[in-house]
Formats: sequence, structure tokens, C-alpha cells
Amino acid sequence: MNIKKFYEDTNSNYQGALSIMMNDLLIERMIKKFMESNSYHAIIEAYEANNIKEVFALSHSFKGVTGNLSLTNLFKLASELTEATRNKESADIKDLIEQLKAEYKVVVDAFNALNN
Repeated sequence: MNIKKFYEDTNSNYQGALSIMMNDLLIERMIKKFMESNSYHAIIEAYEANNIKEVFALSHSFKGVTGNLSLTNLFKLASELTEATRNKESADIKDLIEQLKAEYKVVVDAFNALNN
């Protein structure tokens, strides 16, 4: 996997990830763990169940992970989703969810391209 290419393809911040994790091998390992995790899917499931409190909790965690990985666009969307659902029973977050789906697909596609 060419981790720099992955960050370019996802319009993310490779230098930010490198400053946190110090080397490409650790970044690559953490990206793989992120891709294997259920965090994104759990947000979508909570949204589909109209469980806004769960969307908040999950998106808050997702924000932390994507921030540490410097996955810029996912981090921004997770931040917006977190704030849109903070302390709420209901929220109109359909557009944010659609944007999250689209951006997550970009990350998945870049990850798959580098591992094939």
C-alpha cells in the first residue's frame, strides 16, 4: 500500500497523520483497522433506526478516529454530524448522512485500489 497515494486520493492530510503516528507502517496499520471496523456502518444503522442519540455517540467517536487518522473530509463530516445531533432527540441530518456515505465510498475505493 502506498499510504501517501491513499491520502492524496482521499484529499486527506498525510503530514497530519505522520505527525501523530510517526511512520508509514503505523499509519497503514491504523488505516486497515479503520477500514475493518464497523464504525461507519453503525452510524448508518443508527440513522436508519432514527436513533439520533446513538448517531451522536457514534459520530463523536468516528470524529476522533478520523481526526487522528487525518482523514480530512470524513473528519469534517463527522464533526458536523456530531454537532447536528448533540443533545437532540431528532434532527434533520439526511444531507449530512448522504455526504458521509459519498465520502466514505471515496475512502473505501482509495483503500481498495491500493490493496489490489
